[in-house]
Amino acid sequence: MKINKRGLLFVSVLCMGMTATVEAALVSTAVLNFDSPVYDANGLVIAGSSFGVDFTGDGIVDITERTGLTANDGLILGVTQPGSPATPGIDQPWQFFGNPGIHLTTSPVTILSDDGAGNVELDFSGWAVNWNGLDIGLGGAAWGTNADGVAELSCQTDCSTGDSFSLFYTATVTEGPFTGVRYRLGFDNGNLSFLAAETINGGPVEDPGIIATGTIGAAVVPVPAAIWLFGSGFLGLIGIARRKKS
Repeated sequence: MKINKRGLLFVSVLCMGMTATVEAALVSTAVLNFDSPVYDANGLVIAGSSFGVDFTGDGIVDITERTGLTANDGLILGVTQPGSPATPGIDQPWQFFGNPGIHLTTSPVTILSDDGAGNVELDFSGWAVNWNGLDIGLGGAAWGTNADGVAELSCQTDCSTGDSFSLFYTATVTEGPFTGVRYRLGFDNGNLSFLAAETINGGPVEDPGIIATGTIGAAVVPVPAAIWLFGSGFLGLIGIARRKKS
């Protein structure tokens, strides 16, 4: 079997191309590093990450109903992230109605779909909070554009490592003292468009933008078994070529 330099070069390029294809999407163990909240002079969250709860019951989450979120470990895909205010995981502890709270997951957040062009759906069925010592599930009963238990992730390019993203998720509390209350999550980059409309009709209004962005962090990318087999076969061909030459 004759292996010339041109053939070896072709195989090398093909192997590199296969590796690039694997990486040009959201990695199943990626970290979603969300931006810190930005407050105005009145203490309202005007940019950055936050969650909102419609505690007035008027059907919307306005800017007075937001609580800022500061990342701790960030949202790590593919693993369950438990937490309590004493042991923060995804985010740092926050205060809501005078009691501490924190986000957690009761099951891993996984990728449901990824078109490779920056549009991803994530399984949020295990999304929850621990508030005042109570675990409260937020994994369904969506009221926004997302499906039940599904978060919408949009990226600037392809959701690969280092890309910026925006995330949108809504749910309805189905247990605990806030049963029936609307909840919305967002990780934001400060490009909200509601600021100029903040005092329409003499009061705050719900922002029309997505409240969520950040940067996708690096993760350990497992190399598919097929790549290892391909590589070992490639090395075998080189060995054969050398024996033939000698």
